[in-house]
Amino acid sequence: MTTIVLIPGAMHGPWVFEPLLAALSERGATAVTVDLPSISDDTATIGSLTDDVDAIRSAVARVEGPVVLAAHSYGGVPARAAAATDSVRGLVMIAAFALPVGVSLLDAQGGEFPPDYERSADGRGVKIGDIAETIYSGVAPAVVEKALPRVQWQSVESFTQPAPAAPGPDVTITTIIATEDKALPADQQRQWAESSDARVAVASGHSPHVSHPDAVADAILDTVRRVEATTR
Repeated sequence: MTTIVLIPGAMHGPWVFEPLLAALSERGATAVTVDLPSISDDTATIGSLTDDVDAIRSAVARVEGPVVLAAHSYGGVPARAAAATDSVRGLVMIAAFALPVGVSLLDAQGGEFPPDYERSADGRGVKIGDIAETIYSGVAPAVVEKALPRVQWQSVESFTQPAPAAPGPDVTITTIIATEDKALPADQQRQWAESSDARVAVASGHSPHVSHPDAVADAILDTVRRVEATTR
């Protein structure tokens, strides 16, 4: 049986996948989540991109059998590196950054943090500005209201470290393009998706796993089916 490993985007923990986990469970899928060390309330001990890659690899190592990673936004960066692990057979990019090896997230943003980013007192963490409008555009207001207090710091180091690796040729990649995304332009998502094995457009903002969990679950399970068809 294939296990789905869910990887959150910047500033978010596994809690953000609650709607998607419910949708996957209804479809009989097995899914687990990963806590990324680069996301924390405590910037004194906050981790890096390298730590995130290690955390994903550790999660994969605890799973028996093939794995499909499903990563949102920033989570796509460490997920692509961790996809080099032998048991990872598939990768679903959910409105995610598919950075070329050697390019950092900060590079992709023009080399400096936007002026509306909040910086922690020690300078080691950041929070994206206007999260309700950028990350949660199109999400029900009541859901956004519950989510905002749970948002944490994202380490500066995770933005400045270059993407260390890319998936190998045997990894089946699906890109979910959020067509109404206000955080990561849909045109950029489409450009990165050109090398994917499958592309799925969802009429959502940057968090389709929250606003459209059924569509995202279906795309993930389609990837699982394609992976299992090639490994029989």
